[in-house]
Amino acid sequence: MIKDFEKLKRNYARLIVRRGLNIPSGRLIKIVADIDQPDFVNTLVEECYLAGARHVVVNWNYCPVERLIAERTSLKELKEIPPYKKEEIKFDVRNNVAFIYLESNNPNYLNGIDARKTSIPNMIRRAYVNKVRGDTAYRAPYTIACLPSKEWAKLLFPKLSEKEGVEKFWELIFKFTYVTPNDALKGWDKHCKAIDDKAKWLNTLHIKELHYQSKNGTNLKVGMTDRYQFAGTYDFDVIRKSKYYSNIPTEECFVSPHRLLTEGVVVASKPLCENGQLIEGIKLKFKKGRIVEAHAKKNEKLLKQLINAEENMHYLGEAALVPYSSLINKTNIIFFNTLLDENACCHFAFGDSYRYTYRGYELMVRETLLEKGLNQATNHVDFMIGTKDLKITAITKDNKKVVIFKNGEWAK
Repeated sequence: MIKDFEKLKRNYARLIVRRGLNIPSGRLIKIVADIDQPDFVNTLVEECYLAGARHVVVNWNYCPVERLIAERTSLKELKEIPPYKKEEIKFDVRNNVAFIYLESNNPNYLNGIDARKTSIPNMIRRAYVNKVRGDTAYRAPYTIACLPSKEWAKLLFPKLSEKEGVEKFWELIFKFTYVTPNDALKGWDKHCKAIDDKAKWLNTLHIKELHYQSKNGTNLKVGMTDRYQFAGTYDFDVIRKSKYYSNIPTEECFVSPHRLLTEGVVVASKPLCENGQLIEGIKLKFKKGRIVEAHAKKNEKLLKQLINAEENMHYLGEAALVPYSSLINKTNIIFFNTLLDENACCHFAFGDSYRYTYRGYELMVRETLLEKGLNQATNHVDFMIGTKDLKITAITKDNKKVVIFKNGEWAK
């Protein structure tokens, strides 16, 4: 049994609320969780009210039902957003509802389901949310965090008993988020400041291009926008002028590169998990920013489906820097979950970009951002490229070369 387990869980819930959302008094909050986590969700709801929430709603998911719906519903029906759901989305957007997403489901629960039945409805929903939101840069705070479930723990630790596996997973979650029995926030704040300082440093270099090199075949040049700004561990609420952390845990500082200025080849260092299906041995070739060749040793068809879902999925939306020695990477575990896996090492994402990595984004509509070089899409797919020998060289606007990553680690 984990010592001080209840204190640790309480502090983890407090971290999610106090840093993940950093909510103001009177906020409406929605929690999306799986039904196997009632005790933790109860604690989380209490922490929301202690932080000043006006009202908290919990939307429960159940994996077997989600799978049944995907199996029995036609693709045509899944492309339609029901009227009641449209009204709910409108309410959430117009009332700036803050969201907490708790991920604990078995990553394999959709294995064998047509990938289009899971990816297309999500893309259609995102497109509708963007339509309702309009061209405003504002998005209400949200945060994503993980919880260990029996099924997920069994997948990660098949040699352990059910109880031992869940406890092992909890221990890792507490370690990744710097939560202790006596403290919910100090360790997290110290960790995040170190990463944010790296982002500030990168923003002083006036980078024109990043050159990625690794012995696995990666040789890629990624161009920056004219007003790039690396983001650190937090997102920024432009109305409240305050920080919130959309990913718990987090290890990255990142930027959205210019969509048309990527050239060369990149080879993934870890599998990409898409709804429980692993895409392994990814190799992408870029020309004038566009993915012109996509290969994978396993599930290449699924990879191409993701890329070919729409034209702008052929372009990069994110370049993220994470040291190879991150706590998550040290476990040598593939978690089958983007939130955890992407924070193991350096990664890219093809698809949608992040507006706030462009200075002055607050006053710009999507079409303007696209013209400035920030990719606009309805999906965002991360894949890991960090290796032990990865070298990243920044070429500045005055053509100086600054090594920012050496042997997979920060050079400074």
